[in-house]
Amino acid sequence: MCDKNKIYHMYIIEKKTIIEIAKEENVSKQMISKILKEFPEYEIEKERRKAENNLKRKEKKREYIKHKRELERKEQEEEERLWWGMIEQQRIHAQMISKKRRISTAQLVKLSLSQYIEVNEKLKYIDPSHKPADLPGTYNVHNIILPQFRDYANEIESEKWNSKVEEEALK
Repeated sequence: MCDKNKIYHMYIIEKKTIIEIAKEENVSKQMISKILKEFPEYEIEKERRKAENNLKRKEKKREYIKHKRELERKEQEEEERLWWGMIEQQRIHAQMISKKRRISTAQLVKLSLSQYIEVNEKLKYIDPSHKPADLPGTYNVHNIILPQFRDYANEIESEKWNSKVEEEALK
């Protein structure tokens, strides 16, 4: 048989559980409970532990729910990001395959800068007889296009100069 005072000491003072005490003393849990019921402090300690465990359980549940909501929020944000990306891709694709889409005049001029020369802050088409119908004959140069055109013209001039120097060197 086991010592009642030792079981009382382990349960009330050392705060061990009934299962731990039963393993140490090699007796059944029912026997430990029966011995502890003889002490008046047992019911008070039992209620205190029950309340403490309820608080722990509620805190763990609260943390779990918080973590779960955070994961769901991240998943939802990811889905929304993918959805908006798909919508944007569809919009771009629809623009690309649209037959009614028309390139702006500024874009046309930028695409064919090699066919224009600069005259008095305007771009003038070099050969009006061979000009396509959508390209303007003259185009007022904006501050954005003029530096690009000058860079392009300087690049062409340097290439011409390089080719002349190369031709002379080959002779």
